[in-house]
Amino acid sequence: MYNFFIRFGKKLLILTVVMVFAFQGYWLWHTFQSKKKELLEQTKIELQQILLNKLMSELSKNPALESTFGEKKKVIKESYKANKNVEVVVLESRDLKNPEQTKNMDIPNIKMESLIYSSIKKSMPVLFKYGDIVVYHTIKKEVSMYPAGQSIVASDTTEEISALFGDKGTFSIHIKNLFATTVYSILWAIMFSLFYLLLFLGTLFIIYRNLMINNALMKNKEVFTQNMTHELKIPVSTILIAAEGLEKYNITSEPESAKKYAFIIQRAANQLSLLVESILQNVRSDNNRETLELKSVNLLSLLQEVLDNLSVIMAKKQAEVKLENINEHIHVKGNHELLRQIFLNLIDNSLKYSDKQPLISISATQKNSRIMITIQDNGIGIPKKYGKEIFEPYFRIMNNDLHDVKGFGLGLSFVKNSLKKQGGNIRLLHSDTQGTIMEINIPVYE
Repeated sequence: MYNFFIRFGKKLLILTVVMVFAFQGYWLWHTFQSKKKELLEQTKIELQQILLNKLMSELSKNPALESTFGEKKKVIKESYKANKNVEVVVLESRDLKNPEQTKNMDIPNIKMESLIYSSIKKSMPVLFKYGDIVVYHTIKKEVSMYPAGQSIVASDTTEEISALFGDKGTFSIHIKNLFATTVYSILWAIMFSLFYLLLFLGTLFIIYRNLMINNALMKNKEVFTQNMTHELKIPVSTILIAAEGLEKYNITSEPESAKKYAFIIQRAANQLSLLVESILQNVRSDNNRETLELKSVNLLSLLQEVLDNLSVIMAKKQAEVKLENINEHIHVKGNHELLRQIFLNLIDNSLKYSDKQPLISISATQKNSRIMITIQDNGIGIPKKYGKEIFEPYFRIMNNDLHDVKGFGLGLSFVKNSLKKQGGNIRLLHSDTQGTIMEINIPVYE
């Protein structure tokens, strides 16, 4: 299953994102359409209520009301309270004294369009936040609207409502910029959807990123295991061969040969000890959660101590190391042993990764409360694209699938983690010349 996700991870990621976006898009579109329909329906109901209110107002003022309806208590079928506390009365037409008279009642049409407009503006202010409305009045073939001279879109217009008395035609309301109004009304749903998508993408990105990191880590560990096996096998084999050689000689009669084999064993044992120490060093760095005790460390004395430890290798390589602009007054805040291991790793790398006589320059400058230490060499250099990867555990730059210099890929990872614990950092600088430039940033001791 793990290999399946590694192999098809990108395709599955893209498919999942497309499906989630499609679902969210459909959900938002459905919500939008439902809200749009709801706004039109609410506006229609409000229009009906306004027309009903107008009818009841005119009937109460009409002197023909009593003669037309007779005794109200006898002709009322039912009554109920509508919006704005208007009493709606349902009449039995068979109880009317003069049923035909209701058809001839003249309910004056006093600017109904403007009345509807102002009433809607008071009762539904949301329709005016990003747009306006148009009251559309049709009487037979004559059309009037308020405000005048407006264009109407049928999809954004309510159903036509007939006037309640007389031949007053029909009314409808067109909502201008209904799209923006609807979007405003479902803003909470849009915000929730965006938050969900961001949360989903962030989670998916973290999972995918961790999957890729773990995959790269597994590959690097495989290379580490191969290198470790090879590196440890050489000194162990050397010790075994030298031990077998000692068995063939009489130590008392051939002391020089015995010393020769003893020296070989000692050198192989030292090499083995260094390899084991480098592995344990990295493990201790990763597992150590204790707060380090940071003290004043004299930078010049520290570097001289490191160079003394590497003197044998420097002599063998005929390396030249220069300490520039570093005086005895520069003190950094850190742990002496960790800093010693850090500079041992960095200078040893400059010595190992050089195809000619190594030339190493170490300089230091103070910027505010920080000490900037630069280590520059004339080695084979590090490609810019590996600027961040070189500080990852087990990572090593390969040339034609083979490492030019054997190692475990733990040195720079240890350096970065150790500096971080001391409030420092390291980065790779690049120049036009061949070689590597490392810059260490560490607090000054005050």
